[in-house]
Amino acid sequence: MKRIRYAVCGLSTRSIYHFVLPLLGKCDNGGANFSDRGEVVGVLDLDEGRVRTFCQKVGVNLPYYGPDDLPRMLAEQRPETVLVAGPDYTHGAHIVGGLRGGCDVITEKTMVVNCREAQEVRRAERESGRRLQVAFNYRYAPLHKRLKRLILDGRVGRITNVEFVYNLDTWHGSSYFYRWNRRRANSGGLNMHKCCHHFDLVNWWLGDVPEELFAYGALNYYGKNGALRPRDVQGRPLDPVEEKRRCPIFQKHYAGKLAPDDNDIRTGWDRFSLPYDAQYPPTQRRYIYDDEIDIEDTYSVVVRYRGGASMSYSFNACTPWEGYILGINGTAGRLQVVHHSNPDPTGLTAPAEAKTRITCFPLFGGQEVIEVPPVAGGHGGADGQIQHDLFVGPSAESRELALPAGSEAGALAVAMGEAVVLSMRNHRPYRMADLLADPPAAMPCGAAARSGDFNESGVCK
Repeated sequence: MKRIRYAVCGLSTRSIYHFVLPLLGKCDNGGANFSDRGEVVGVLDLDEGRVRTFCQKVGVNLPYYGPDDLPRMLAEQRPETVLVAGPDYTHGAHIVGGLRGGCDVITEKTMVVNCREAQEVRRAERESGRRLQVAFNYRYAPLHKRLKRLILDGRVGRITNVEFVYNLDTWHGSSYFYRWNRRRANSGGLNMHKCCHHFDLVNWWLGDVPEELFAYGALNYYGKNGALRPRDVQGRPLDPVEEKRRCPIFQKHYAGKLAPDDNDIRTGWDRFSLPYDAQYPPTQRRYIYDDEIDIEDTYSVVVRYRGGASMSYSFNACTPWEGYILGINGTAGRLQVVHHSNPDPTGLTAPAEAKTRITCFPLFGGQEVIEVPPVAGGHGGADGQIQHDLFVGPSAESRELALPAGSEAGALAVAMGEAVVLSMRNHRPYRMADLLADPPAAMPCGAAARSGDFNESGVCK
């Protein structure tokens, strides 16, 4: 069996656990290994020390390349596929460089941080003849696949509107305001980095193209004027150490675990405790109320779809519990979900429910409760199947449900993310066709997708 040569751009925590360890055959947490299918031939990253420490701890010797060394890595290592998993602002250059360098590319979501880059990516894909896959893993969660099947089976008829409320808890939500995401230049904002997850999910459920979007947004909890920021009796900011000591978020999740006088931002997800001093200098102040934070933590969005459906979407990055409330309404009934998750490694958030329930309400008649049991693995059991699709090829279920995503789906999600911030600033709706010079003519592999919608490689045509 031929093994694919993979080059990695960005040794993020997600990159390590989702791509690198499985390809090295070093996944020992119950996940699958794919070392019989591929090999890692080089790692490009801003921080050489982080890469060297990882190699030492894992017992491998991977060639290191600096952030501007993509052409040299491609020339020396001759990979067939480039894995892009660094900070979002690096994705565009690495995707385009990989495609034009003769490689296929797999990128973590968000594909890129703005529509200009999305257009450059799609142009490079067309002109190079290579293929881009976008790892929208949220499609693969068992709950979301079950909802897709119910829609395909006609349980709600023609979808008329979607109600989607998404909450991040105080641990997960605040973590974005420690990290590189806190600056729009790096992430495009949470409207791009986080909401694109959810926008793509609804686009896929509906099998439709979003046409127009209007949004409001604000920075309420974090940043220099954050509502939870401790102050002295005159209302002035405290010194950095005292601020952390009095901060309710620090007290809930980190007191007794992290020292308030340092800048440790460990998430609790990385068992290797790798340094990232190049990106997060230890001497640089970094907290959730810093002046440089320029993104929002709250959004309200309305979307109109080409087929006539609409969506109301709400996002809040500072709530008591994490998860979502979903309603999908149609001409034959309603699907309803209240889904709780618990990403908090401090263990101070209410535990996730053992199983999730989809309630199906026919328009005339009683209700049916459909239980979706939990599945082991990252992102609610999604990671194992998307890894199989990326490293081996789409399964029969993935083909049937149109789970694989390409640049068209990536570009639509990016256009929605950019429309959010533009609408907030200019107080008017935005059309996806106006933001993408070459918008997709239809949603590839949408609600009516079947095996004929895939090419010979198993990817959406």
